[in-house]
Amino acid sequence: MLFRSPEIADLPADFVYARLQKGRDEIPTAYPPDALDAWAARALQWRDGSAPKDLPLAGPAVPGEGRPRDVFVYFIHEGKIRAPQAAMAFMERVAR
Repeated sequence: MLFRSPEIADLPADFVYARLQKGRDEIPTAYPPDALDAWAARALQWRDGSAPKDLPLAGPAVPGEGRPRDVFVYFIHEGKIRAPQAAMAFMERVAR
């Protein structure tokens, strides 16, 4: 049985921990370019204090909108073969 973690994007703290687990080893960067672009945009939104509107929440929004956050994004998926390439491609996007 394969366990799938829920996707929850609530922002109850002054940091964001994003664990990206849907990469695919047959893609050189684990995620297609448009998916990496989207995750980079979300990370920059979190950093700057806003919340992406396209991610599910478990509860109502909490106070703190507009407060900058530290953002930690991890790439981990089944084979993990392409996780380092995913991280490098992601870092190029957020460094722009």
